[in-house]
Amino acid sequence: MPWHEVLWNTIRAGGLPDKLIDVVDVLLVSYLIYEALLFVRGTRAVSLIRGLIFILALIWATSWLPTFHWLLSQLILPGVIAIVIIFQPELRMTLERLGRGAPLRRALTGLGTEEVRRMIREVSGAAEELAERRIGALIAIERETGLEDVARSGMRLGATVSAELLHTIFLPTGPLHDGGVVIRGDEVLAAGCVLPQSDAPHLRVSTGLRHRAAVGLTERTDAICVVVSEETGAVSLATEGVLVRDLDRVRLTERLQNLILGGPEADERKRRLRWPWHRGGPGA
Repeated sequence: MPWHEVLWNTIRAGGLPDKLIDVVDVLLVSYLIYEALLFVRGTRAVSLIRGLIFILALIWATSWLPTFHWLLSQLILPGVIAIVIIFQPELRMTLERLGRGAPLRRALTGLGTEEVRRMIREVSGAAEELAERRIGALIAIERETGLEDVARSGMRLGATVSAELLHTIFLPTGPLHDGGVVIRGDEVLAAGCVLPQSDAPHLRVSTGLRHRAAVGLTERTDAICVVVSEETGAVSLATEGVLVRDLDRVRLTERLQNLILGGPEADERKRRLRWPWHRGGPGA
């Protein structure tokens, strides 16, 4: 009989010592508390939770004042509801990332390694060319999480990815240059797309709309975003809500290959999926 069936039958039969059950219970609760603390660290929830803790301390300290104690007790439930409402996007994002924490699939499963490498070369080449000419660009590469909603906001193209096509799309004289491009596999799915903006506190005040959109999309999905600054010509890469700036063609190609085909970047991403509350970081 497999070990897990033996363990399950033992638990059902009440064969585990009470002390062992207590230890497991305490460990699970401690783990949940630890995860909750890490989840709120560095987010807007910290201030609100501090306020709730202060109210709880007052409730405990004023138990000898019946009316005041009752009034404070009524503030707990609205406070919990406020957390759920105010931080609904973060909670949804966390659930989505936990759902992706299973064995990782790539959104580019239909492509061979060489096809993926070709797509990456075309994107990196386009980014370098656009950067040299100071032409702003925003390119989102779909992975496991579908970007159909984003693609719907733009114009469908369904064309093979090429540096020439991407360069043409982002020319300032073109009708689609203000939006983002969505790439699915080796295909430019849509252009002129509207991406969600990020209001993350770790972003610099000077961060432009393209960069905020790249961070915003990668906060909500597992997409990879390549951004070219219109003002400086710098190339940036956004993943998991983290923006890495000032990449040349070689470094951009290496990072994209690692993230899509596997390597140090992919290992880091798996760590982030295990700890979905991690946001921010250097280079943002």
